[in-house]
Amino acid sequence: MSVPVPSRRTPPAWLIGLLLAGLGLQMLWKLQLPAPVINPQELGPPPSMAMARLTTLGDPLAVSTFWMLWLQSFDDQAGITLSLRKLDYNHVVAWLERILALNPDSEYPLLAAIRVYGFVPDPERQRQMLDFVHRAFLEAPRTRWQWLVFAALQARHRLQDAPLARRYMDDLEKNIDTGKLPFWVRGLQARILFDLNELSAARAVMGGVLLHEQSSERQMNTWLERLEEQEKILINEKK
Repeated sequence: MSVPVPSRRTPPAWLIGLLLAGLGLQMLWKLQLPAPVINPQELGPPPSMAMARLTTLGDPLAVSTFWMLWLQSFDDQAGITLSLRKLDYNHVVAWLERILALNPDSEYPLLAAIRVYGFVPDPERQRQMLDFVHRAFLEAPRTRWQWLVFAALQARHRLQDAPLARRYMDDLEKNIDTGKLPFWVRGLQARILFDLNELSAARAVMGGVLLHEQSSERQMNTWLERLEEQEKILINEKK
């Protein structure tokens, strides 16, 4: 015995027309509404060190990690993505200092300063980041020397500020036995001296490297040839 299939009834035309008219009126009403105003949140200063220690609840590493992730995502707010140049860099530095104080062994704040916040096309903000790295280095030279080298590289290449790069490398030499550092660090030091036309100092640096790095003799000879060429240019300019 077959089961009867219920017949489908088509809604009346007046009901379909009413639904379409309602939908049209709803769309028209939304078009008349003003665009939503999105007010970006401003980055404020971090909590005081006393408050920071109070909020750690015995786990400063977890709090420092959370704050670092929060800071890095601050420019991506609901409905809007802020340019890093819109951030108050005085507060950015303060947050990085606070995070580093909670976890002195972390390299994340220094990495963010060099590779994230220090890459904005703004020389003043770049200098703020490099100065932060410089101060952090002076607090723990043995574990943070590589970040000062990166700061010197950025000062030389991005800021085109050889004197600033020289100051960073001088502080590196004052606080670290640079003879035990990788060859490329001493090469950078010589190159900065070369940029400043301090050729005798550059030659002395490379001579010291040559004494300790016999395998780099070919590289040293290349540097010496370039120095001799520069010396000839300077001599001719003085004539």
